[in-house]
Amino acid sequence: MSTKRYVYTAWFRDTRMPPDDQDYEWPACFLIEAATADEALSWGDRLARGFSERRVTEVYLNSNVEDESEADGDLSKLPIVRVGYEASDMEIGW
Repeated sequence: MSTKRYVYTAWFRDTRMPPDDQDYEWPACFLIEAATADEALSWGDRLARGFSERRVTEVYLNSNVEDESEADGDLSKLPIVRVGYEASDMEIGW
């Protein structure tokens, strides 16, 4: 089965910050190689929720995916994670 790349974006809330701070809510983006958008979203959510559980001050809020070919901006510096690979926090760059 062929795979595509999807831009995965998760939003978090840093409970250590006051609500009016620009870092109170923040996004994390990386590319996921998957057969479908649903598979990419599911895997990205697994990784994001795991991060949130390890860093109890970072609350997972929501996420989305979009096809790499439809995404704006320079994606060349985003980490790439294949579905099924347990990427470390350092690899993802949370």
